[in-house]
Amino acid sequence: MDVILFLLPFAFYYHFLRFRKAARRRADELEKTVAALTAEVIALKEDRSRGPSVASATATAAMPEAASVAAPPLAPRPAAPPVPARAASDEARVPYMPVAPPPVSAPAPRPVPAAPFKPADPLPAPEPAAPAQAMRRPERVDPPLAPTPAWMLAAKKWLFTGNLVAKLGLLILFIGVSFLLKYAAERTTVPIELRLAGIVIADIALLVWGWRIRETRRGISLPVQGAALGILMLVTFGAFRLYQLIPSGMAFALLFALTFFTCLLAVLQNAFWLAVFGISGGFLAPIMTSTGQGSHIALFSYYALLNAGILGIALKRSWRTLNLIGFAFTFVIGTAWGVLRYTPENYLSTQLFLIVFVLFYVAIAIAYAARQAPALKNYVDATLVFGVPLVAFGLQYGLVKDTRFGVAFSALGLGLFYTTAALAMWRRGAQNFRLLVESFLALGLVFGTLALPFALDGRWTSAAWALEGAGVVWVGLRQRQALTCAFGLLVQAGAWISFIAAISGIDGQAEAANANLWLGFLLLTGTAFLMATNFRSRDGDLPAPLPAWLAGAFLTVAALWLVGGAWTEVMLRTSGSTQAALMAASGLAASVILALIAKRMQWSLARKLALGVQVAGGAVLVLLTLALLLTSYSPRADLFRTPFLAALIIFAGAIFISWAMQRVPEQQYPRLSKAMLLWSALWWFAPVLVFFCTWLNSRYQLIGGGESASVSLLSVYGVAVALSALAFAAAARRLAWHALRWLSVAGWAGLLVATVTILVELYEGYAIALEAGIALASLWLASEYLLKRWPLNGWIIPAPWLKALHTLRTAGPWLMIWPAAAIAVSRWLYGVDDADAVLLSQAGWQTSGSWANFIPAWLMMLAIVWVSACARAGKWPTAPVASWHRAVLIPLATGWSLLLAAVWNLTQDGAMAPLPYLPVLNPLDLTSGFAVLLALVCYRMRLADQPGESEQIFLARVPTALAWAGYAWFNLMLLRTAAHYLGIPYNFDTLFASQFVQAMLSLVWSVSALLLMWRAAKQESRRQWIVGAVLLGLVVGKLFLFDLSNVGGVARIISFVGVGLLMVVIGYIAPFPTQHEPPPEAAAT
Repeated sequence: MDVILFLLPFAFYYHFLRFRKAARRRADELEKTVAALTAEVIALKEDRSRGPSVASATATAAMPEAASVAAPPLAPRPAAPPVPARAASDEARVPYMPVAPPPVSAPAPRPVPAAPFKPADPLPAPEPAAPAQAMRRPERVDPPLAPTPAWMLAAKKWLFTGNLVAKLGLLILFIGVSFLLKYAAERTTVPIELRLAGIVIADIALLVWGWRIRETRRGISLPVQGAALGILMLVTFGAFRLYQLIPSGMAFALLFALTFFTCLLAVLQNAFWLAVFGISGGFLAPIMTSTGQGSHIALFSYYALLNAGILGIALKRSWRTLNLIGFAFTFVIGTAWGVLRYTPENYLSTQLFLIVFVLFYVAIAIAYAARQAPALKNYVDATLVFGVPLVAFGLQYGLVKDTRFGVAFSALGLGLFYTTAALAMWRRGAQNFRLLVESFLALGLVFGTLALPFALDGRWTSAAWALEGAGVVWVGLRQRQALTCAFGLLVQAGAWISFIAAISGIDGQAEAANANLWLGFLLLTGTAFLMATNFRSRDGDLPAPLPAWLAGAFLTVAALWLVGGAWTEVMLRTSGSTQAALMAASGLAASVILALIAKRMQWSLARKLALGVQVAGGAVLVLLTLALLLTSYSPRADLFRTPFLAALIIFAGAIFISWAMQRVPEQQYPRLSKAMLLWSALWWFAPVLVFFCTWLNSRYQLIGGGESASVSLLSVYGVAVALSALAFAAAARRLAWHALRWLSVAGWAGLLVATVTILVELYEGYAIALEAGIALASLWLASEYLLKRWPLNGWIIPAPWLKALHTLRTAGPWLMIWPAAAIAVSRWLYGVDDADAVLLSQAGWQTSGSWANFIPAWLMMLAIVWVSACARAGKWPTAPVASWHRAVLIPLATGWSLLLAAVWNLTQDGAMAPLPYLPVLNPLDLTSGFAVLLALVCYRMRLADQPGESEQIFLARVPTALAWAGYAWFNLMLLRTAAHYLGIPYNFDTLFASQFVQAMLSLVWSVSALLLMWRAAKQESRRQWIVGAVLLGLVVGKLFLFDLSNVGGVARIISFVGVGLLMVVIGYIAPFPTQHEPPPEAAAT
């Protein structure tokens, strides 16, 4: 059967080629006919130009000859004055006009012989209105085409017309019957030697045929030759590897000979893909014939020979892909050998081969450029030019990484090689290869630059690179070369990275203090400032916005290196209050230097940087002060021995200043008032409440005691945030200070943080402590109060904020129902701890863990129903955004329920221990049914709200989606039932490995398609019929992808036979609905 399926595409391909050949023959005949007709028209036009007498004489002379040739005689024409003969096309385009007789004095022309063409069939007599109608052009009688065999016409008509579903059903039945033939064929053996010999003989004949048609049918000849040579290579490989008929040496020799022969044919015929195929086979030959005992010298010598062949081809043909294939094979296989087999004893030979391969592909790149440059094409093969040194250097690194300065000398040598090659090409008059010379010179410079980090440490490397980058940029700006400037920028960035890596690797503060890091910082600062001034002074050498941007960027980097170096030295050498003072002084000194630069050079950016350094110095000073306070802090210390009092004083002063500023009418003060209010909020919610709640929790343990000190502290902090939000809201209303109300937003922020934290803990399977629940309840109640008080106080809550707050306070508790109830149900079923679970198990209490999933899901669905009723009535908790709940939150919650049901259908088997499993009445199916009913309720609610056009389009598709979801649910129910009653583990790998399940699904899907298509045929619904056809197509695909793999299984035969019979029934009772044509009267109207 596999053979039949394999030959079907070839049959269709033969059918296509035959019709293509006939069409080509017909086209050739039409071209000949057009040429003959063109000659005839030209002759008739010449007759017309010579006058009526000539035309008459021509016609008279042509008549006897035509009469002797043509089988049927020409029809008689009525007497009429002689007129020029015209072609049929001329008659159709030009109306009849009387032609004046020629002058008497005109000399009589000599007779013109008639045109040698065949006469046409008898023409009908012209009507009297056109007596001068010319004789029509003769029609060419084409030779009859070879008739198509009747069996082929019948097969084509049977396959591509009529009831396709029934025919496919018959084909599947035929496949089922063919399994028996395959069974018999598998027991008939033919010696492998004869099989391979037959393949080789037929393949050589195919190769010879392909060579013979190389001139006439090149498009067929080259693929045929490639396929024939590929088959010979595969036969050789199979004879060696699979059947052990020939030794490895002989197989290698044959493969090499085939490779050489393929490349020879490619060069002779200028066949690029044939050469690609031959070279690929040549590189794969030693791999296919390898026994694991060969020598790497022999392998790489063979590859060197192949690369020499590629170089020879490159001198004759510019085949870039061939060069890339050779490069890829050489270095990929070489890398694989180096990773798996290389040892230090192989260094010398491996090094020499690596040098040889690099020289080969540099020469190939030059040869490619030499052939492409005269054609004015892209002559630089960037993949070879840049890929060869990169890959080669990576391999060289693996060879010499354990040698002192080996990598550095390798990089230096590669740089010198490319630089020498560039200079040699330039001096030998290769100015036409300017781009290639520049590429080689750039590679030499890059590898010379890379030699520095391999020879020196990070700090010296960064210093050298910084100076080199500044110099290269200076040269690039003077010569107006953008690429040179870009390389200088890249080197400068490398200097920064190298210095950061060097200082990050220093161990210990003492070592860092003695490392004289200030010199590196100072050097980097100077080079960055030098580059900034260069870009600023030569802004005309580069495109307009780029120099100014680069100058500003490098000035900013110089400022960062200056301040960073100063602060690094201060932190390494001092501590305590001295450290804070020196950091402030160094920041001030850097600011002064930047201010001087701004004044002397009229550089506004330097002035902004000076201000930024001042602000950063002030912020660092504040942080250091806080760090000094926190170092002497103890959680059990007295409240007033902590920074609490200082923080409280800062908060009080900031909020007092803010309140005072908002009363001043000047325009700038309200902005400062808001800034100070924000500053006071930071001090209140960060230091003040943290210190106060820590002290309160450690001294009194007001909430529960808690499972841990951190949970208890966070709970106390949450309650404090809720109370603070209420207090700020009340103070804002009492003081008529509307800006103060924004501090009460912290209550909503606290509710968000608490909700997310508790949800994460619940969904990770942890129970929530009592104090955490109290904190969440406090924040939720404060949020509810603020939602009511803000509108009453005249404080407008923007609509997006209001929707977001309602989403938070509604969705958060709803999402907590399922994990919290699941934990509670689990504890009720299995006990609180492991000891209780062991006791219950010993007592014979066996329950399914699925109850802990389904009962909470039912509670969530009940909550959705309750919120839906409140949303329809516009009551709490949905008011005043009930429409938001109906349009967004309730559909999302319904989707979440459907998602849970879908996930459980895919992962759970519906077990309901201690109760026995019952289809439909188990918790999983009940949950799925409740979710579908909930979706219907939500669907009806959205329809009642009269949604917009786009949503109506979406809602119109909901019933179809629910129908498909119900069908999927039905299939999963069948799988669960089969798993329970047949004892199959409920996982998809095991289920789909069951032949019974595969046959069941095939038959169920086929019956479903039958019902759907039968209903579609009754209702004349093409779309519904197509849906059933798609389902039937899935069944057919499953038959060939899954059922077909059950070799020798009875279920496979049942599947194929059953599906085939059902498809035949479908084709009989549910054909494709025809589209009725409207009556002519209706069509006319």
